[in-house]
Amino acid sequence: MKIDKKKTMYVSAGRIKGRKILRPPGEIRPITSKVKQALFNIIGDCSGMKTLDLFGGSGSITLEAYSRGAEECVIVEADVSKKNVILENLKNAGFQKCKVVISDALRYCKNCSEQYDFIMLDPPFVWDKKEELLELIGDRNMLSDDGILVLHVFKKEEISPKIGKFVRYDQRTYGSNTLMFYKNESNLK
Repeated sequence: MKIDKKKTMYVSAGRIKGRKILRPPGEIRPITSKVKQALFNIIGDCSGMKTLDLFGGSGSITLEAYSRGAEECVIVEADVSKKNVILENLKNAGFQKCKVVISDALRYCKNCSEQYDFIMLDPPFVWDKKEELLELIGDRNMLSDDGILVLHVFKKEEISPKIGKFVRYDQRTYGSNTLMFYKNESNLK
């Protein structure tokens, strides 16, 4: 099988640096290596973190967090055809404390009673319920007091700097990608 190097993804740092990440079938807009590296340089050490990867795709964000010390994770992906590839990526990385949930992100969050230290939202750029999802995550108290929530959007998209109990404290643009960093408002005082 011929591999297109431009489409091959790898873990960029940490204990499983260089590990190949398989791409799932169907529509996927993986975060670029440059953006993913910038994201984790900003977040820093993930040791002991419990993470939530909404719109999981290949599980790339989860694998990067695991490589940098995250201990537990939930990946939520609506497309059931991606599940086997996500599970294979987790197995290849040796990440056993990760649960894969096939569900719509809003539905998952409506029923969630867990708290996470790092929540990644990487929805399709055209998905129009981003602010509604952030509001729901805040209402359900899903982000730990000192946790970080990151939203990946198209650079021209306007998203409110304050959504419910979350306040954007940083924003970075790389090409057509923008990362928006939110924290609980009470943690910024």
